[in-house]
Amino acid sequence: MVDVNLKVPAIEKLLDYAASGIGAVAGPMLVTWRARQDAKAKLIGAQADADSLRIIADAQAEARHSLVAPDEVGRGVMDIGPNGIQQRIRFQERKRQANIKSVVQDAAAELGDKEVPNHEPDPDWTARFFDCVQDVSSEDMRNLWAKILSGEVEEPGRTSLRTLDILKNMTRVDAQKFRNICDFVIHDFVFYPKEYQIRHPTLVYDNVIHLQDIGLLHTSSNLVKNLDFDQRSPILLHHQNWALRISTTNGTKNIRIPEILLTNPGKELYQIAKCQIHTDYLRSFSSFLRGENCELSYAHIITRHSDGTMTYSLPFVPIEPESEQPDGTTP
Repeated sequence: MVDVNLKVPAIEKLLDYAASGIGAVAGPMLVTWRARQDAKAKLIGAQADADSLRIIADAQAEARHSLVAPDEVGRGVMDIGPNGIQQRIRFQERKRQANIKSVVQDAAAELGDKEVPNHEPDPDWTARFFDCVQDVSSEDMRNLWAKILSGEVEEPGRTSLRTLDILKNMTRVDAQKFRNICDFVIHDFVFYPKEYQIRHPTLVYDNVIHLQDIGLLHTSSNLVKNLDFDQRSPILLHHQNWALRISTTNGTKNIRIPEILLTNPGKELYQIAKCQIHTDYLRSFSSFLRGENCELSYAHIITRHSDGTMTYSLPFVPIEPESEQPDGTTP
């Protein structure tokens, strides 16, 4: 239950999440982060990193020592007795603890001094989350998990259990492919004409099919976005920090845009993606709309409101279509 009238420090709520998922060991994980707020931040942060590396290095050394023992003629043999098993388990748990600690501290940095609604963490969500992150050793992937955690602290229910399961099985390559395609999301779809598939490596068919296979995209040759004009009023969409306005020039009532769609997990992960604007992509979209007797323009979004409306800068600036070659083709 969320009490929308009561705000609490985000860091305190993050501790609730960590305690729900991993128990009493959660508290010490943020000691270093809190210490970073004072003048000794750099020294303490460096010591924390050194401690984490030392823990792993010590465990690795212990593992090597315990796994190899001299036999009667001086050759190494694998020790698979109880002591070797215990050493392996201890190394694995220390490594997992370091992974979890890194994610929690990165989430704390994301949250900073924010305040969030007071709510009880969902124990099923926290159990699944910390079970997933304990084996994430890639720094890039841990950063993604930290954003998921901080987002859930700010807005419970933002990321589903299904999305956690998909992210758990994603590689760094998967994540990079998805980040790249997020650059092209307009509202909730990606404009996907055949000619642009050929010209832009991010949108090549193999990449799109790969992201479909891991559950982040819907794609089909007959997927289209239907946009209807209401009494000739412009259609407003959003693209990252831009508001896009589509205006009809001669009474067009409906346009059909070739598209691919984000799945629900894709939409949830899109919320944490860092994106960039591709002007050639928008010019290609503008060219397509020109062929539908429409014009495309943009304005910078100032504020997004909870009801889905936007406050944006004026005036809207036209997005010029791609220039045509003498033979009528686009470059």
